[in-house]
Amino acid sequence: MTLSIIIPTFNRRDILRGLLLMLHSDEASKAAIDYEIIVVDDQSKDGTWDMVSSEFPGVKLMRGPGKNAELAKRGAVEASGGDYIVCLDDDCLPRQGWIKNVEEDLRRGEKIVQCKLVFHDLGQKELRDESRKYFRSGFRADMMPLAILNGGYRQQYIELCHEFGCFFAREVLKKIPLDDPNLVVDFGPSASFSLRARKQGYRVFFEPSSVIDHLGATSGGLIDRVQKQAPKKNCNEYTTKVVNNFMVFARMYQPMRIPLLVPYYVAGGLYLSLKQRKNCLKYFAKGLYKGLTQRFVPVIPYENL
Repeated sequence: MTLSIIIPTFNRRDILRGLLLMLHSDEASKAAIDYEIIVVDDQSKDGTWDMVSSEFPGVKLMRGPGKNAELAKRGAVEASGGDYIVCLDDDCLPRQGWIKNVEEDLRRGEKIVQCKLVFHDLGQKELRDESRKYFRSGFRADMMPLAILNGGYRQQYIELCHEFGCFFAREVLKKIPLDDPNLVVDFGPSASFSLRARKQGYRVFFEPSSVIDHLGATSGGLIDRVQKQAPKKNCNEYTTKVVNNFMVFARMYQPMRIPLLVPYYVAGGLYLSLKQRKNCLKYFAKGLYKGLTQRFVPVIPYENL
């Protein structure tokens, strides 16, 4: 059994270096499963390509299309050779033995295995050990189960997975690509993939002993690419894209929710307009209109996978 680790990156040279150093120092994981590392430099301007090629000659290096992480992953998936494929964000740090701890699950034949993700999103300065031992159910804004965040302590099957820290059997990705052309920006691909996988009859196995810390870099990546900001704090075009994606999900998977979502977003836009003293409603309205009128296109399968 072999594994391909795919890392898309954009303008995070020093943060990426820390991740690669960690992967190379994880002797337990290296002894468990043979793996290759593929870094996709998505047109970085900070010397990422030169750093990887000079300091990590054993890493397979590819150039991305310079658009977003999901399209960068597509080329790497098509070029990968592992029986299983796992994607990592460049601003995350797996804990020692993270691959070793999923080995039994993979050899047992699980097709999709989700690691436990601990979201700090404060940068490396405040990285802390996660020790809470309780289970939380529910969904975040991107429809990801909270069970795979700071809570979650037992092996179980869960409804949805994340786009990173999840091990996919090659046969799964042959049928279900990770990216979805009906979405805008890098928002919601995990939910889209999970819902499509469920339609095909696949289940996601949650492995809490394999832990990945997400540090949450404050620059580079999507932050630099599309000036990502929280819709509730700053109404802008990113708000429009987020609302668009939610409406796309509703139309594809939960159409009965549309009569409730439309007044909800209108009310939200009016409330933020008053609170922030700016016309937030126009961004919400644009997202609603685009999401409700968008023509869906088929998800493109991978080539030669």
